[in-house]
Amino acid sequence: MRNTRFLAVAAVAAAAALPFLIADRDAAQAHASCTSRFTYNENVFPILRDRCGSCHITGGAAPMTLLTYKDATQWASAMRDELTTERMPPWHVDPVSPPVQHSNPITASEINMVIDWGACNTPHGNLAATLPTLKYTPEWKLGEPDLKLQMPEAHTVGADVRDETINVSIPTGTSEVRWVKAVDLMPNAIAMVRDAVISVDNGPVLALWEPGNDPVAAPAGTAFKLAGGANIHLQIHYKKNYLDESKAISDRSTIGLYFTSAPAAGHELQAVNVAPTDENASAPRTFTQPLPSAARIVALRPMLDQPYSSVVVNAVGANGQRTPLLDLQDAWPQWFRRYWLQNPIAVPAGATLEVRVTPRPVDPTEPRPAKRFPLDVGVDYIPQ
Repeated sequence: MRNTRFLAVAAVAAAAALPFLIADRDAAQAHASCTSRFTYNENVFPILRDRCGSCHITGGAAPMTLLTYKDATQWASAMRDELTTERMPPWHVDPVSPPVQHSNPITASEINMVIDWGACNTPHGNLAATLPTLKYTPEWKLGEPDLKLQMPEAHTVGADVRDETINVSIPTGTSEVRWVKAVDLMPNAIAMVRDAVISVDNGPVLALWEPGNDPVAAPAGTAFKLAGGANIHLQIHYKKNYLDESKAISDRSTIGLYFTSAPAAGHELQAVNVAPTDENASAPRTFTQPLPSAARIVALRPMLDQPYSSVVVNAVGANGQRTPLLDLQDAWPQWFRRYWLQNPIAVPAGATLEVRVTPRPVDPTEPRPAKRFPLDVGVDYIPQ
């Protein structure tokens, strides 16, 4: 379970807490109490660059960079708290789950290293070493898109508004069927665009976008159908950080579509949604949905209504045999993504999709995100 990573760092976290507690009473004495064998230049910077730098970079989505020694030391205590509680970096896939693409979770040894460094005097390291100056640069991660669709007009989030979601319909201008293999989003206001759902009007969900998550192309030989003349629906969520919350900020994001050749007959990507019929949101529950045909499962899209201790998705065959599809631990609704499986999972005809969820206990000291979506798990598959 994902909690094993927490247990692996618990001893270091407990030891790390002591210097910070002492620091409240006597900062100088606390910093003199230990000096980490790990340094920022040699050990910590590569971890922060590779695990956190897609957002925590100058000009990036997060309000602070961690890619300079000065900035990282200012946030050392906060990093310890985020790492030991596993709130950051956000990654919820349990190690026992079927492997997913772009899995890059921070390791227990890396967590230990950052905590030890932050707790014990934050040594700088070799001052003769020159670290690169890194800044956020907008780029299409999959290269230049085949079709770019900009929002028809800029949207301004007023100075008195911090959190807002809008829906925009964008004509594609296509005259014939196109086949979409991947989708990306390029915001104008990267620090304010919190996430986006990109879909075809009355059609498939093409992408779930969040800063820091690279787009993933559909498996070779399959794609999403985009009818000629279709519109793209963009639901975009804006949330200002504490530095910008009193400013009026405008955004005019651009969607990038990547096309491929038509898949073989019957290999168009399809989706089925598994959602509960009851409203009992506080108790563990199981809900199911028949799979329309034999299929190869390629991706799953959990959209959560609240934090969950666990979200487990299985395919249950007619003989009762369960095939694991996805296992999430400590999953929060504000961190959503489409989990593309590394290898499609074959499921026979007559199978049922089963979702088991266990809500996270309410902690009055823990902020709860506002409900934005009903509980629903989308399952993308190729019919067989």
